[in-house]
Amino acid sequence: MKARAIALVLAAACASEPSPTALAPAAAPIELPAAIRPIPADRDGVLHELAPLPAPAVVVVYDVTGPAGLAGTLEVLAAPGGRRRENWALRLPVDGRDHDLRGSKVRTPDVVWQAPDGATGRLVPARLGAIADAIVDLDPSTRTKVIELVREWRSELEDARREHPGTVETIAGEQCVRVPVGTGEVCTWEATGLPLRYESSTFALVARHIDRDSVLGASAFAIPLGAERLAAPPFDVLDRVAAVARGDRSAIADLVLADELPGFAP
Repeated sequence: MKARAIALVLAAACASEPSPTALAPAAAPIELPAAIRPIPADRDGVLHELAPLPAPAVVVVYDVTGPAGLAGTLEVLAAPGGRRRENWALRLPVDGRDHDLRGSKVRTPDVVWQAPDGATGRLVPARLGAIADAIVDLDPSTRTKVIELVREWRSELEDARREHPGTVETIAGEQCVRVPVGTGEVCTWEATGLPLRYESSTFALVARHIDRDSVLGASAFAIPLGAERLAAPPFDVLDRVAAVARGDRSAIADLVLADELPGFAP
């Protein structure tokens, strides 16, 4: 019964579409320091400020395990600007038979899509794109102030991490910081917001391969047609952007992309 319950929970959360293939390696562009980087006035530039990555693309492959024989893999593809795709392939023995649990989740600046393998899935609006649009629409002086405050906030976070690094672990060649979460623990690659290891009573995952040098295929963050559209949770974009423009640094965390666990997580 425990195995069946886990299967039902995971199957309800799973999502699909074939895994896009990483193409040939590409040279990373030179990243200018924030102090001399021009203030962006376009949507893509603002999105890169709100959701940066240390490389043009990052691919992480995980091993997943859990109770009752749950096992499989998770692949995460990420690009700057709040784009992320997860593809998972799990197997759970139930009543003497292996049940495959496959799915995908795609996050873009404007939507989050998730579905079981082969289904059209569901769409929920994402707020990052609307935040970027609101910043682009500001007058140049105010837009500069908002972007500079976001940069200062990130710089202060980096300074704090250097001074108080916490418990650091190296997984698949990258450092992550261990933090207790409920009854478990997560080790987060802070430059990306991705967990490199996560352990709980429900499942565990650990990164076994990280690629910073791949070029993602054109379909990496494509959203299938026909998905059911759901309403987004209430969020006043203009109010939050205006708060940052007034110098309210506590509102900055509402504008940037938040860390999250994989889509199959119960």
